[in-house]
Amino acid sequence: MAAYRLNRRTFIKKSAVGALGFGILCNRSSPQPDQPENVSHIKDYRRLGRTGAMVSDIGSGIPYSESVLKAVIGSGVNFIETAETYNNGNNEILIGNAIRGMEREKLFITTKINTSFGLADSADDIARRAEESLKRMNTPYIDLYMVHQAQSILKVADSSFHKACDKLKREGRIRFRGLSCHGTFWWQEPGGTLEQILMAAIDDGRYDVLFFPYNFLEPEMGERVLQACKSKNIGTMIMKSNPVSVFEDYEKVLNRGEGLGFLEQRDYNRKKQQMEKADAFFKKYNLVSMDELKKGAYRFILSNKNVSTICCRFRNYSDIETYVGLSGTTLDNQTASMLADFRESLGFLNCRIGCNLCEKSCPSHIPVNTIMRYYYYSKVLMDKESASGYHTASGSSKADICRNCTGACEKACPHNVAIRELLTDTHMLLS
Repeated sequence: MAAYRLNRRTFIKKSAVGALGFGILCNRSSPQPDQPENVSHIKDYRRLGRTGAMVSDIGSGIPYSESVLKAVIGSGVNFIETAETYNNGNNEILIGNAIRGMEREKLFITTKINTSFGLADSADDIARRAEESLKRMNTPYIDLYMVHQAQSILKVADSSFHKACDKLKREGRIRFRGLSCHGTFWWQEPGGTLEQILMAAIDDGRYDVLFFPYNFLEPEMGERVLQACKSKNIGTMIMKSNPVSVFEDYEKVLNRGEGLGFLEQRDYNRKKQQMEKADAFFKKYNLVSMDELKKGAYRFILSNKNVSTICCRFRNYSDIETYVGLSGTTLDNQTASMLADFRESLGFLNCRIGCNLCEKSCPSHIPVNTIMRYYYYSKVLMDKESASGYHTASGSSKADICRNCTGACEKACPHNVAIRELLTDTHMLLS
């Protein structure tokens, strides 16, 4: 019994590094480049919907180094994703420097513009900002120009964005338009769930590509969206693809036998059962390293042929071996069984991005989905701008109040996620 008497907050902080359903491969590796060795090469290219472009099944998310990005492209990755807001536009400059002298037509570059909360005043303003992105990337055209973080159905039909895209497309400055969505910020910009926003974009008919979360932890929504995209010949980009957190130190913490605090004692019995399932998972698979499970998470997505590309963040040359080495692979039965067990045993430590089912139960209007995203950016992607993003997005509704809350969100969560502890940890991490 002592093995399950632990401080839940300590457990979550130390064992669920990035426990939001993100845990990315090599997430502790340095963003500084090391020396390339036997670099893997892309083995599969998929059609990006009606764009007709054949893109690598493993794409480049936000690049961190010019030299690494050059090596990524050299490995056969031809899909590059960024946004005007990443590192205040400097990420676009990095891409422009990296691709200088390359055959531009062999690359597919996408960038995004945030039009939420009045950040874009007009079609002319959006067109001007697109031109600024073009200058920063030193390219005559953008392959895919996207709405960044659409948080309501209203943004799908944003007349300013579509008017600007029509103009930019006529002028040859962009080729296609798209939309990305992490979920809704329901009390600031109401208007539908993640699935409803994506389905509205599909029905709108003007979007060529959609960018959204999809992973094995809760695949049903993503698979419905992917099927709908296929029916309309819309390309798909996948983010938040790996819900395997870094649990290597789990058993050490679990077996420490730390006692429960007063607040944790209230729902000890419910959590105790979850801890027992988690412990059984590690014992069943005799896990010392989580590498196979993490790779399985990517293979799960690659096994779905309705996926065009997965956007991965390459921090160093080792990441090229890791991610590009997965190109062209699919999920085997043994790993599929392991993923199913992970979902059952450890799902309580993973918030489902875009779910939003708990938020309306919160009397303090805490934007759980948005805060969990910034926790992911900080813990897993080591994004230095996460703290400012968290404080801007949460406004006056900071997660420090969750420590002494009665847990209305946890009662509303169908996945029994330890939401209060994750929110509290986020506030401590980013404050």
